[in-house]
Amino acid sequence: MESKTCIIWTVNLDKKKSRSEGRKIPKRFSVSNVKLYELVEACKELGIECVAENKKYPRCWWEETGRIILPKVDKKTKIMIKLAEKISELREKKVKRKEKSKKRK
Repeated sequence: MESKTCIIWTVNLDKKKSRSEGRKIPKRFSVSNVKLYELVEACKELGIECVAENKKYPRCWWEETGRIILPKVDKKTKIMIKLAEKISELREKKVKRKEKSKKRK
C-alpha cells in the first residue's frame, strides 16, 4: 500500500551531509545549511501545502533540524530536487534585495 504523504527532513537536502548522514539527493542539486523556514517558504512558492514540525533528525539528534509533511504529488526524490532548486532561487533573490538596499543608502 502506497502512502499518500511524504516526510522531508532538512538534512535530506543539505549539501554538507553525506548519503549515510541522511542526504537523499545528489550534491549538484542540494543546498548548504537548509533551515525549516526555507523549506516551508519553498513549498509555498511551489504551491504545495505542508505541515512543518520542529523535530530532531534521529541520526543527528543534537543538531537543530526539522521536517515537513506534505502530500505525495510526485516521486519523493523529484519533490526534494524541486524544493532544493527553489530554496537556492529564494536565497539568490534575498541576496539581490540586500544589494539593492545597500546601493540606496
